[in-house]
Amino acid sequence: MKLLRLLCAVVLCAAATLVVAQAPILPLFPVALIVTECGHWLFLIPLALAFLPVPRTPTNLFATALALIASILLISSAIRANSVARDLPQDLANAFPSHSVSLADQNTDFSTPFSWRKLWFASAVKKVPVTTYTYANHDGDALHLHYYRNSDTRSVPCVLVIHGGGWESGSADEFPDLNHQLAQHGYAVAAMEYRFAPRWTWPAQREDVHDALDYLRNHATELHLDPQRIVLLGRSAGGQIAEAVAYGAHDPAIRGCIAFYSPADMHYAYEFARADDILNSLRLVRQYLGGSPAEARSNYDSASSILLAEKNSPPTLLIHGYRDELVWFRQSARLDARLNALGTPHYFIKLPWATHAFDYNIHGPGGQISTYAVETFLAAVTQ
Repeated sequence: MKLLRLLCAVVLCAAATLVVAQAPILPLFPVALIVTECGHWLFLIPLALAFLPVPRTPTNLFATALALIASILLISSAIRANSVARDLPQDLANAFPSHSVSLADQNTDFSTPFSWRKLWFASAVKKVPVTTYTYANHDGDALHLHYYRNSDTRSVPCVLVIHGGGWESGSADEFPDLNHQLAQHGYAVAAMEYRFAPRWTWPAQREDVHDALDYLRNHATELHLDPQRIVLLGRSAGGQIAEAVAYGAHDPAIRGCIAFYSPADMHYAYEFARADDILNSLRLVRQYLGGSPAEARSNYDSASSILLAEKNSPPTLLIHGYRDELVWFRQSARLDARLNALGTPHYFIKLPWATHAFDYNIHGPGGQISTYAVETFLAAVTQ
């Protein structure tokens, strides 16, 4: 019995270390995601194990110590989220001073950036109807928009969502809770498909975003959206596309850009990409941009938002976890520094505990903070 208890404590402690250490191999990445964003549930398991009534033997004391360490690590994400959330409302107001908006008095489930109660007792996000439209067709392959809209018939701002997947996979159906949440609170949301590498290299994906924007504008009346108030939101690879389009289009209708854990500098991505990392990111970058920077420099340049940014670029919200295994945190940090130098309105949310895709659990530590920030940002830039 005591050896079984020790084994359980060792396994739990090893898993919990992924709260502070990057997953060394891809199969452990889902474990890292679970322990960082659902640790407020999981910490109860080692806590219960630590306080089992057992004899005070060296083996049992060691198991108790490991279980307590695991429990502390698992709850630490929520503790650190509470710290990040403390100054977030004022920081966002400072970042966008001419458009500061408070969610405190609005009818939203995310009126505060972090709630301990919501970690365990949050209500499920209410669903809105989703309609699928074909917005483009390339060589017989149709590209679709999944359109989220509540029953309100006013013309409202639209959020165009661009999914991740290393530019070679992924789905517009990913992370639907945020789409439903935004649609419930006054926004139209269009989650788009785009063409994948290696069959289609950049700038095909940029062209797809422009085609999607044209479709939304041409059907604005029937879709009840305001074609002059559009925000691009992308995750990971989709964040790179969103940034590059937002900064390169010079379109006043694009009121803002939201990028979750995305690469902003494709030259930098290639420089530090390795064939032996957990994604084989060197392969992903080369097949997406058509080779190395020496072979496809114009593609690398036009896909790098850090090179496209200007003082008058759309306001930008960047969100990234410090310990992201898949896209280096320094990508967003370097874009933040560039936007600071230019004086472009923006804000960078740094999540010390978070890994890639941290927002999959909308009520978890990262999900709460990012959803609050997204809603605050949208309310500010689409006024």
